[in-house]
This record gives sequence, C-alpha cells and structure tokens, in this order.
Amino acid sequence: MVHREAPKSFLVSFLFTVRRLLGIATFVLVLILLVPKLFLLFDNPKSASFSATLLDARDVVLKKSAPLLHQYIPTNIAGADRSDWILIGLAMLVTFIAGSLAQRSQQSLNRRLLRKSAQAWRKKEGVKPGSALDNELESTLKIAEAGNTVNRQELLRVFAETKKKLDSFGREVAFLAIDVVGSAAMKAGEDPASVQYDFAEYRKLVERIFRARGVLKSAWTPDGVMACFAHVEDACQAGKDVIKSLKAFNSEVKISKADFLVRCGVNAGLVYFDDSTPLETISDRVIDIAGHMQKYAEPNTVLIARKVIEPLRQLQEFTHTNQIIDGYEASVWREQPAA
Repeated sequence: MVHREAPKSFLVSFLFTVRRLLGIATFVLVLILLVPKLFLLFDNPKSASFSATLLDARDVVLKKSAPLLHQYIPTNIAGADRSDWILIGLAMLVTFIAGSLAQRSQQSLNRRLLRKSAQAWRKKEGVKPGSALDNELESTLKIAEAGNTVNRQELLRVFAETKKKLDSFGREVAFLAIDVVGSAAMKAGEDPASVQYDFAEYRKLVERIFRARGVLKSAWTPDGVMACFAHVEDACQAGKDVIKSLKAFNSEVKISKADFLVRCGVNAGLVYFDDSTPLETISDRVIDIAGHMQKYAEPNTVLIARKVIEPLRQLQEFTHTNQIIDGYEASVWREQPAA
C-alpha cells in the first residue's frame, strides 16, 4: 500500500511546495509593486538606495509584464494604469488555486488511505460485508469523509468508535458441528423418495433438539449442520441428545436400510456477529475448530477441546484422548451401554 500511494503522496507534497513558493512570490510582488508607491509621495523618491532599488525593480516588473497584460486584460481602469494591482490580484488568485488543489489532493489522499486502512481493519477484525457492524463502520467512514479534515487522528477516532461497536457484537458462544456418517453410501441403492423422507425426518429431529437447547443460529449443508449456542453445556447436550435419539429414530422412523450414525464436534470462544448475520457467512477459527473436531470424531461421539470442557460440570462424562486437533487436546463423550 505504501508503494502504491507514494506517487500520490509525492504529488501532494509537490503541490504544497508550489503553494508555499507562490505565496513567497506574491509577498515579494506586493513588496516590489506597492511599497514603492509610498516613496513616490516624496520629492526625491530615489534619494535612498533602498527606495531606489525597489522603484527600479517595480519599473522592470511593470515593463516586462505590461505587454502581456495589455494583450489579454484591460489594465486602464478609471483613467489610470492598474497593472500593478492586476498583477498582485493574479498572483494571489494563482496562489489560492494552488493552495486549494494541494488541500483537495491531501484530503483525497487521506480518504483513500482511510478506506484502505478500514478495509485492512475489517479483514483483521473479521467484519463481514453487509453485516450490521459493517454498515455501522461504513456510516462512520462517510461522516468522516464528509468533513473538511480527514487525517490520522480522524482515522483513529473512526476505528475507536467502530471498535466499541465491534466489542458490543463480541459474544462467548459455542458451536456444534454434526455430520451424518457415510451419508453417500447410505443413499446408494435406496429408493430416492425413501432417502428424501429419512433425511427430512432426521433434520426435523435435530431441529427439535436444537430448539429445546436454545439454539441461536444454525446452518445446514445437505447432510450436516453447524449450530450456535449461548453456552458450551447446551452445545454438548444437544450433540448428546441427537446421538441418544438416533436409536429410536433408526428403529421407528427411518425406512431405508442403513442406520443413521453421526459425528459431533464442539468448540467455544469469542466470536463477532450480530443477530442479523447468517451463520454460514461467519468465518472464524472457533467455528473452524468445531468442524475439525467433528471431522475426527468417531461415529456417535462428541469430540471437544479439553480446555473448553474442563470448567464444566460435565467433565466427568468426557474421556481424555491422545488426539491433538488444531493444537488442542481433545476429549470425547460416548453413550454408555445400558446396564
């Protein structure tokens, strides 16, 4: 980003340098053209070397510029030659235009840097396009861009305000990933209508359990689901309930030959999202790890990072394993056979 913005930054610096030089030139021009007018009030205006120098300089400037001025601008105003005033006015106008261009270029550069920094910040903080937080940030950026001054301090203010909003969207939640084991093989050689019925009933079963455990959000793939819960206990218990319910589901509900078996993975952590954000659009390592736990779980088990389950009352129901998933030691729950 620095290299791409370097030419623009150089142009802004150049314009500000031009404005400063024009300002100095305008001051010198005023000194040469107007100050000698005071000396002309005296009987012998060139008696002093300083006044003589300024008067000579004034004559040279007017002599050099008069032909050009007379060609394009009427200099005779109210019966007198106003070339000196016209030159000063033109110099001030050019200086003002250069200063305005420099200022606008600086603001334009600052706005581009603001946008690029905001985009990098969005990516770093995991702000999703179209989310409520993204809309808040966009509104704040537009307000900042509408101001006359868009500088680093303004940029920091925008990010600070958005960070407060981001923190309000941060929630400690748990994710449960469930996948049907061997779903493709289950459908082979089966009547499509029967398969469709079985998977539709399976989904109804899972969704009933999720609702009972207070699911916040869920997102389905054809044969799998990722669900978000407010507490780790709810996510774990939902996974257990699904596994426990499959015995009756397989014997009393489904009509195809193969039994339903599932793998469950759970993880928890701080995730930034709002109620309007679809779960499938949230990308976060916490969710990824839940999916990886599910991937490496055995059929009809719930696999979870040990550090997540340790603070819970349900710890005794989980068994520590030698599996290391995404750097975390995993613990497993499996249904105990009836006594």
